[in-house]
Amino acid sequence: MINTEVIDVLDQVDKVSDMILNSDIYQSYTKAGSVMNDDPEAAARYNEFMKNKVKYDEVMRFGKYHPDYQQVTRATRKSKRDYEMVPTVMAYKQMEVELQNLVDEVLTIIATSISDHVKVEVGNPFFRTDMHGCSTGGTCQCKIHA
Repeated sequence: MINTEVIDVLDQVDKVSDMILNSDIYQSYTKAGSVMNDDPEAAARYNEFMKNKVKYDEVMRFGKYHPDYQQVTRATRKSKRDYEMVPTVMAYKQMEVELQNLVDEVLTIIATSISDHVKVEVGNPFFRTDMHGCSTGGTCQCKIHA
């Protein structure tokens, strides 16, 4: 049921979203994305990877029984690694992780301010577990902090 309280909360969420979009981290992320998109080497490596991925998807229909399985799998991994090692792609991926960490931290702060038992699934498995909202020490592998 939507009432004025829900609308107020959604308005506050919009404000937090705007703050993230105006942050230095987000600005650096979008700039790194533009630089990467304008890099001809990154584009060439990405296109090569996508060609190999199409072949890989075809081979995976049959799995390891396909006669070209090892060759195609190896070529796909190599082309992906070659793409990800382009400096502009590495910079973009680094900024992507920093932005994800910011969003994860905001979500965790919001969740734990509501209750220590609220579970928060964050995008980064290396995110600090001392702020994790689960507090169960169960299957999520987080630790209980006193």
